[in-house]
Amino acid sequence: MKKTVEIWYLYHSSFAVKLNSKLIIFDYFYNQAADSEPVLYNGKFSPDDFRDTDVYFFVSHRHHDHYNPVIFRWLEEYPNIRLIVSSDIKGYGRHSRILTAEPEKQYVFDDILIETYTSTDEGVAFLIKTEGVCLFHAGDLHWWHWEGEPDSFNLEMEQRFKEQTEKLSAHKIDIAFVVVDPRQERFSTLGLDWFVKKVECSHIFPMHFSDDWSIMDTVCNYKESNRSRTDIHIINRRGQYFHIDI
Repeated sequence: MKKTVEIWYLYHSSFAVKLNSKLIIFDYFYNQAADSEPVLYNGKFSPDDFRDTDVYFFVSHRHHDHYNPVIFRWLEEYPNIRLIVSSDIKGYGRHSRILTAEPEKQYVFDDILIETYTSTDEGVAFLIKTEGVCLFHAGDLHWWHWEGEPDSFNLEMEQRFKEQTEKLSAHKIDIAFVVVDPRQERFSTLGLDWFVKKVECSHIFPMHFSDDWSIMDTVCNYKESNRSRTDIHIINRRGQYFHIDI
C-alpha cells in the first residue's frame, strides 16, 4: 500500500514533511514569510495552524542558518510540539518533550526511530523511520571540498564524508535532503554524486543554497549527465510543495 508524503521547502536547509498526523520540520531558522501564501506554502511555520498535529522539530546543529531558539518558546506554549536537538546546542533545561541527540546513536522518541551520524562540520545528521517511511536529513554532513584549502583538509573531508555515507548504504532511504552548496563552485555536486552512487534512495532534495538559485541549473545539468534510479527534485521557490507517493 502506497504512503503519501507531503513536503514543503521552507528555506536553505529547512523542510516540512507531513506524514499522516505528524509534521516533521528540519533545521528551521528563518521565521519570516516569503509572501502572502498560507503557512508552509509561504516558507514559514505558524504553531497556531497546527494545534491538532504532532509537530517534531529536528535541529542538526547550532549554526545560525540551521537553528532558531524560537522553537523552545513554542515548546512551552504548545503541548503538541516536540524537539530533537543536536547535543552541541546548549542553554536549555531537561524536558519530557526534548530529545538531545548525540552523534552515532539510536533513539526511539514516541514511535519514531532515529539514528544519528557524525557531521563533517558540527552536530549530527538524522536518519528517521516512522509511518513506514525512511527519511534522511544531512544537516552539514557533506563533502566540503574547497578551492584554496590545503590538500590535507580536503582529503580529510572526503574520507569523513565517505565513512558516514558507507554507514548509510545499509539503509533503503525513501527521501533524503542532501547538501549542494553553490559556494563550492565546481565541487558543489561532489557529495550529491557520491550519495547517489552509494546509497539506495528514491528521492533527493538539494539544500543549503540560501538565495543562490543558480545551483538549480547545476543540479539540472547533473541530472541530465547522470541518469540514475534516484529522482532528484528541482526547487524554484520558498514554500514549494511536493506530493510524493512511496
